[in-house]
Amino acid sequence: MESMDDLILLHGRLTILVAFGHGGEVEKTHLTDLLGSEVIAERWNKPIVLDTSKVEALIPSGSDKITCHASISTDVFIAGVSLLRIEVEIRDRIIVNSIMDAIHSNRIIVDELDLNSFTNKKIREIRKKLNPEKKISYHPVTNRYVTLKMRDYLPGLDGKGLKEQYGELITRFLSGETSIRALHGKEITEKMGTDLSYYDEDLYLISSEGAFILGCDDYQEDLRELHELSISLLLLFQIYDRKIDSEIANAFLAIKKLQSSRFYTLSWASKFEKSLLRVSEIELVILDDIEDLMNPHKISPDWYYQSVYLRMLNMLKVWDFEKVVQHKIDTLQELYHMARQFSNERLTILLEIAIVALILWEVLTW
Repeated sequence: MESMDDLILLHGRLTILVAFGHGGEVEKTHLTDLLGSEVIAERWNKPIVLDTSKVEALIPSGSDKITCHASISTDVFIAGVSLLRIEVEIRDRIIVNSIMDAIHSNRIIVDELDLNSFTNKKIREIRKKLNPEKKISYHPVTNRYVTLKMRDYLPGLDGKGLKEQYGELITRFLSGETSIRALHGKEITEKMGTDLSYYDEDLYLISSEGAFILGCDDYQEDLRELHELSISLLLLFQIYDRKIDSEIANAFLAIKKLQSSRFYTLSWASKFEKSLLRVSEIELVILDDIEDLMNPHKISPDWYYQSVYLRMLNMLKVWDFEKVVQHKIDTLQELYHMARQFSNERLTILLEIAIVALILWEVLTW
């Protein structure tokens, strides 16, 4: 039931974006066959629209449910990440708190399935389409982001008024907050300070969980593309981090084998070198493509978009994950060189012993 203090949405758009791994780099020829076009040739390192559809969605509002039209689309970032986008157009009166409750309790219905079930179904379909007849171990974690675009709403406040009167509500939305704990004023101030909008009357508040938008009509699409590119890079580094952890475990076993061996053997080297080659391949992708995508000056010539993109990367901690991945790559390479040096020293000692033994044999048998 509505109260005088509620923020009521009359017309807006709720977007649920799910980033997931699709099992590694997609071959260009396969993706071109799927799309039936070569227009994408110049966009290999950017998200590419794979498919779109229209379905019906239901959002609970009190004891009722409002019916909405939902647009479903999937973008592919061919280095290894896909983005499932569910855009729900809301044209009926609903309390913003009800939207938040429906998201957190998984009570939004999309195409006759609850949101989580629909998301899982679409992810399976996309993975199967991108990797037909292949058995692949997929990255188990998906990242979800929720965006709310306010068009018409009550009370009729401007952006500044919304932040002042509904700062706590917006903070809970941006934090993915489900508890009823009291929020500290510093937390609210921090979230209200993430506005990326260009004009004073607009709002584009972002967090690591999503975005709250008012206005920005002329440039919202550009901001969305930058935000989704940042999200793609974040998940890509998280996937790389997990892959490298697996290779580090293999390298550790190889080193243990080297340490436990009483005699010189190269059996450890093969396992270690295979891990190192797989990790080196990741490093080459980062150097060849990803570093350019993380450079704001190579993404846009406009100073505003450059600064916005930089703030998005910082907000999502993409740089931090990149540093972790690079540190692990460097450490693995150092371990290999150390193990190789240790192995060579052991071989040298064995050769010296063999030479001395041969000399003694010659002396004794002369």
